[in-house]
Amino acid sequence: MNESAEIGGQLYLAHRYARAAANRALQVHGVELRHLGVLGVLAQAGPLSQAALIARLQLDKSSMVYIVDELERQGLAERRRNERDRRSYAVCLTEAGRQRLAAATATTDAAMAELLAPFTPDERVQLHGLLARLISHAADVS
Repeated sequence: MNESAEIGGQLYLAHRYARAAANRALQVHGVELRHLGVLGVLAQAGPLSQAALIARLQLDKSSMVYIVDELERQGLAERRRNERDRRSYAVCLTEAGRQRLAAATATTDAAMAELLAPFTPDERVQLHGLLARLISHAADVS
């Protein structure tokens, strides 16, 4: 197997392990990593259409509908009519969503710190930088 294929396999496994660790830790909050991703984008960007969330998080439409439905069911987000275009809706973060995001983020931070325990602080910074470059490049070429 060539080096590129091996790196691809390693990225896949690293993603699977990280997602599983985060989702296990998030069970106490009643959310998964995909819910946390939507809440985080809404906290950072403000109300967005589902189409905008799909573009930012690289999710498919049916997954986004499911996630937003679940966030609404829990009172963490809500769909509101878009003030600029009354035919469309924006997904808005609720105060409960903001609070859950803060608690869940602390939980996932602890889970990721445990997962990254084999790395020195400098290696974590280096890994972060390398992954950020990879993600930026991948976004540019897709």
